[in-house]
Amino acid sequence: MSVPARPSARCRTFLLELSRYLDGDLSPARRRTVERHIKACACCEEMAARLRRTMAVCRAEAKRRTPRGVMLLAAKRIRALMAREGLQPVATRQRRRHASET
Repeated sequence: MSVPARPSARCRTFLLELSRYLDGDLSPARRRTVERHIKACACCEEMAARLRRTMAVCRAEAKRRTPRGVMLLAAKRIRALMAREGLQPVATRQRRRHASET
C-alpha cells in the first residue's frame, strides 16, 4: 500500500499523535478516536504500521550489547576529542582531586 505524499490536514493531526498513541500515552477517549480514524484511513493505517515496525526494530536493537571493539574505538575517539579541547575525563579529574586532598 502506498502512502500519499501529502496527508490531508485531518490526517496530519492524527499523525502528530501517532507515537503517543502507540506508546499508550493518550486518554481513553482520544485513543478511541485515533483508533477509529486509523481503521478508516489507509494513509494513517500504513503510517501506524510503519511506526510500529520501526519501534519494534529500535527496541530489539536496544537490547543488543555493543561490541567491545566499537566501545574501545568510541572511547579512543572521545579521549582524542577531549584532549583536543584541553579537557580531561571525569575519572582523571577525580583521581587528581583525591591525590591533592591526601
